[in-house]
Amino acid sequence: MKVTKKVLAVVLTLTMVLGLTGCGKKVTDKKGFKEAIKSEDYDTDNIYESDGDKHIKKSYHFSEDGVTASLIIFKDKESAEDYFDDYYDELKELKDDDDFDGTVKKSGTFFPWSTPTIKIDGEYTSKKNKSEIYGYIFLNDDVIVMVSANDNGKTAVKDVKALVKALGY
Repeated sequence: MKVTKKVLAVVLTLTMVLGLTGCGKKVTDKKGFKEAIKSEDYDTDNIYESDGDKHIKKSYHFSEDGVTASLIIFKDKESAEDYFDDYYDELKELKDDDDFDGTVKKSGTFFPWSTPTIKIDGEYTSKKNKSEIYGYIFLNDDVIVMVSANDNGKTAVKDVKALVKALGY
């Protein structure tokens, strides 16, 4: 009887966790990307489409008022995963080389139902300039979604989080 109660508790907990992580449809196409941009009162005329290459089918990029977003659709899941991992490695290298002062955090890669995410918050310094950045990069199957602001103040963080939510992440 004790074993049955424990099993039932574990099953209910997992069901709840899966239910909570599955809330909201994650945007993975042009239509959803455009709808999310519009829902946050941005001008959808600021969305630009690019043809792919040997790894990318299509990509869509948006920029307005210091907020940028990209939806990159890859030809296969492995290419998207490689891009995500390479991007993370580049960010860590910038941090290790003291070109980036802040946090670069990767999460969501342990459980199969969670969305792999990179969160960036800090200041980037190059030979030519210095800029703040706050943003997220999400991996969803064969799709990468990036949302960021060239500022990490309260308003920029709020704008990025709102667009991330509208995109379903």
